[in-house]
Amino acid sequence: MRHLLLLSLLLVLALRAAPARAQGGPVKYTVQPGDTLLLIAQRFDVPVSLLAQANDITDPNLIQVGQTLVIPDAAAPASAVSGGERLRLLMDVSQAVRAHLDAFGFGAASGLLRRAMPLLTRDAHLPRPFIQLDAPDAIVQGKTGVVWITSLTPFTPTGAFQGRKLVFIGDGPSLLGYRFFALLPTGALDKPGLKKLMVHIGPATTEKNIEIEGGVYETQHIVLPPSKGGLLAPDKLKAERERLYALWRKVSGPPRWTKPFRFPIAEGFPRTSPYGTRRSYNGGPVSSFHAGSDWGAPSGAPILAPAPGVIVLAEPLFVRGGAVIIDHGAGVYSNFWHMSQIDVKPGDVVQMGEQLGLVGTTGLSTGAHLHWEIRVNAVAVDPMQWTEETFP
Repeated sequence: MRHLLLLSLLLVLALRAAPARAQGGPVKYTVQPGDTLLLIAQRFDVPVSLLAQANDITDPNLIQVGQTLVIPDAAAPASAVSGGERLRLLMDVSQAVRAHLDAFGFGAASGLLRRAMPLLTRDAHLPRPFIQLDAPDAIVQGKTGVVWITSLTPFTPTGAFQGRKLVFIGDGPSLLGYRFFALLPTGALDKPGLKKLMVHIGPATTEKNIEIEGGVYETQHIVLPPSKGGLLAPDKLKAERERLYALWRKVSGPPRWTKPFRFPIAEGFPRTSPYGTRRSYNGGPVSSFHAGSDWGAPSGAPILAPAPGVIVLAEPLFVRGGAVIIDHGAGVYSNFWHMSQIDVKPGDVVQMGEQLGLVGTTGLSTGAHLHWEIRVNAVAVDPMQWTEETFP
């Protein structure tokens, strides 16, 4: 009985407790490994722009572990624990309570607790069968967000963000209800401002406004040698693009990864073109952006799988040269272009760190380099975020 009382107390605390922002002075926060400015802003419920301004940060991607940040005051005191973190804490504690109830012969009480938990944790502002909606308040252009839905029913939600269809994946039933997540990719050219997230379960609909915040991107003017000028032919570009989009739109199942992606090449090479850089070719208009990140590695340097997955393409392409695409599950694809050698074939299952091939300068390329891009539901997102955070 003592075990039962202790676990019940933990459950009550998880339901009620959320550390509040200290009053009476500015809040300071020390940057931890894996933190980004966006995550910190979400944790303290303040706009990223306000957090950057308060700390004289001009590039939101450049924060250092151990750096002390001043958290500016928001319109209202915010919890230092997000709704999603509280929900996951509550789920862990409640599952432990149920396990101990079963172990000590209180099966009926365990069943009652299981049925009661969705009602105890339900957000009264949401229509049934929604229990909880946890999504970021803001996403920087090119970054990936996540929305979590907890429901009274096992029916998979549907929805859209910025007019793009969302793909929800079940995380399994829990004591709190049925949980689902969807990735929220944003592109480097997405227009800043408030964008509506819409989620449906049957006839029930809920929504939330998410702010797209502008990123800081440069412009590059690239001159191709005469031998590669033909790679800009519109018909060739279109045909290859359509074939790749048909691959990127497929969702093969749940995530195959469990931790942040690793960098797919040895350290120490200079980054020659970051994600999101606006581009002009041979004096033409700035009409596109760099969908991945480039590093100036020499020809022949090994390229490694950044996370587990299945090879869905491994062949030379007209524009992108030697190409390998990994399906990581959940609509997430790693793409490697301009390779001089390909060491895998479609259908191969690869693990993090396995060699995919070698760096080269094939296709639309002006010199040997690694090109790595990540597509989420066909949207090109910043791959470096995936090396710093664990999704979902």
